[in-house]
Amino acid sequence: MRGSPDDGREETAFLAGGGEMGARIRAFDWAKTSLGAPEGWPQSLKTTVRLLLSSGHPMFIWWGPELLQFYNDAYARSIGPERHPGALGGPGRPCWAEIWDIIGPQIEQVMAGRGATWHENHLVPITRHGRREDVWWTYSYSPIDEPEAASGVGGVLVICAETTERVQAERAAARELENLGRLFDQAPTFMALLHGPEHRFQLANPSYLRLVGGRPVAGKTVLEALPETAEQGFVGLLDEVFRTGQPFIANGVRYLMPLEAGDRPVERFLDFIYQPIIGPDGLVAGIFVEGADVTDRALAEAALRESEDRFRAQADHLRLMVDELNHRVKNTLATVQSVTDQTLRRAQIAASVRQALTSRLIALSRAHDVLTNENWSGADLHEIVAQAAAPYQPEGAERRLSWRGPDVRLSPRAAIALAMTLHELTTNAVKYGALSTPTGRVTLDWVSPEDGGLRLTWREQGGPPVTPPVRTGFGTRLIQRGLPGELGGAVSVDYAPTGVVCVIEAGSVELIDRRTGAAPEAA
Repeated sequence: MRGSPDDGREETAFLAGGGEMGARIRAFDWAKTSLGAPEGWPQSLKTTVRLLLSSGHPMFIWWGPELLQFYNDAYARSIGPERHPGALGGPGRPCWAEIWDIIGPQIEQVMAGRGATWHENHLVPITRHGRREDVWWTYSYSPIDEPEAASGVGGVLVICAETTERVQAERAAARELENLGRLFDQAPTFMALLHGPEHRFQLANPSYLRLVGGRPVAGKTVLEALPETAEQGFVGLLDEVFRTGQPFIANGVRYLMPLEAGDRPVERFLDFIYQPIIGPDGLVAGIFVEGADVTDRALAEAALRESEDRFRAQADHLRLMVDELNHRVKNTLATVQSVTDQTLRRAQIAASVRQALTSRLIALSRAHDVLTNENWSGADLHEIVAQAAAPYQPEGAERRLSWRGPDVRLSPRAAIALAMTLHELTTNAVKYGALSTPTGRVTLDWVSPEDGGLRLTWREQGGPPVTPPVRTGFGTRLIQRGLPGELGGAVSVDYAPTGVVCVIEAGSVELIDRRTGAAPEAA
């Protein structure tokens, strides 16, 4: 009986579908190969090709002694233009020559009837898109039965999946984990990972082990490994963090690590944090411990506090001594003033002489008061001038003696010398010069020249005509001889008819700008 016109289509129905590769397999001239037309293929091959075209999983077939090749759309996407579509219908060995040393023995095992192979995340480099790539695959080579074949196996079915991205991601994660492990081990801070409500050690880095004296802690609970932590309150803190899920941070906490029986425990001071670890269920699964041994810092701070206390005490004692010294010096000056006045009276010394000497002692006392206010560290020139001018400028009266200049810090000796000089100049101005008339004025200016030091200029105006003195008095000698030695400079006095002008050149002074703290520029 002759067959119906549909018999041919029924015999090749196993090639239906399959997308691009289904169409290519149907269009391929199989009659030119050793396999022949699809109608005459062994049933096991037809069944396997049907499975290949129906699957969305990458699949490949090698068939017969030549290992003629079939593959589906999913597989085509992984091999690149170097083999797709040229691999279809061609022999296997020349197609995969670059990796035949890897896959050839596996194919031979299956074709010889020695069973299937299985490879997970196996490196099989291939050339695709113009370059050779390291590609990882998980794949199996399974036998396709064929009773007429000598080994009972007619071909090999490959079911595979490229796992390159997963392998590379896992390797990157492993490298990262390894780096983290190194950081964990090499970290100068101590670290430990505790699991569960009983706080069982999962990890502890070398710094942590050194802190606890090298005792083994892995796999033990904190209470088992470090019983002293319960007595010192650390286990209670861990319980609270595990219960509440709130971190605990502490600074400078005292920890006593026990030693052998009879030995004193080692005292350490710690900064640390107990950080809860939240599991996927949102509950606390463990606690991460991280901290630093700050014993040296704590001891240094304690020593500093004590030092600040051997310093405050010394400063208080020194202040009392300075106050006592100031009190005694003032009493001494007062006594000298009284004795001098009485002695000069008994000796019937002229009142003018007694007054001059007494006024000098008073000027010396005022300069002493300025130095006392600064604890004898020096004196400000403005204060020295103000003290010298005070007796001649009553409060509320017109200011007849004015001064200006930068802040100048004087040594105690220089301050007293300049105070006495200003006293002599002021006294002479009151007796004979500008301050002896209602219209007279005195100005005192000081500047810092470019070459450093200080220049003070005393200038009288509006007084009676000036004539040079016939003889040099004590005050003039004090100004011209004593002052240069104390200030490291020179003094010149000009008895101009319009008023006395005294210029004092000083070198051994410290200049401080009132606004910026820097040395002022010359005015």
